[in-house]
Amino acid sequence: MKDRKWMALPLAVLILVLAACGNRAEEVTAMEDEQVPDVSAGDLLVDSLEYLLDEEGTEKEEQSVSTEEPDEEEEQSQIEVTIYYGNGASDELNTEISTMEQISAENLIDALVRHNIVSLGTKVYSFEEKDVDGEKTLYLDLSKTFREYLKTMTQEGENIIMSSLTGTFLAAYDAEKIMITVDGNVLKTDHATYEEPLHCTPGRLLNE
Repeated sequence: MKDRKWMALPLAVLILVLAACGNRAEEVTAMEDEQVPDVSAGDLLVDSLEYLLDEEGTEKEEQSVSTEEPDEEEEQSQIEVTIYYGNGASDELNTEISTMEQISAENLIDALVRHNIVSLGTKVYSFEEKDVDGEKTLYLDLSKTFREYLKTMTQEGENIIMSSLTGTFLAAYDAEKIMITVDGNVLKTDHATYEEPLHCTPGRLLNE
């Protein structure tokens, strides 16, 4: 009798466990039926395409913004300057519009070098702007390379060089006169001595 009771006890426990598992399975099935929406493969494909299109559109907008801003900054940083250079066929000088990030004596000299108005290797030793008797006057001191270059020119060639240099600086700085020296001393060539500040209408020769 005792043996039958002990055998019946494990059987009862097994029945209870199976019943509990069955209830658990029904609960899980019910939760899955309630929480998981019925989504078709077509709906998933549409959602995926919309997501990809949104992502692509966002990337394009970011790229367009990143490429436009540097262009605007670059345009704003460029300054147009009129460069005058020699024209031996007439009393008027040729002109060229040059763009630079800022107006400086060094940048103007570099622009003049491209037209052989100033020789390659000419350096700016100093540059100042002063008000002299109510007139804006520029003081430009160049290296002796500039003087040696002038000494290779005829009087007409020297006049074109000095007129081009004078006109370019006066126009760029909106000044009335410019004093050009070499190595801190008065500029002297085989044709002239430039002891006084120069003035000319930009685009015209000094003797006009």
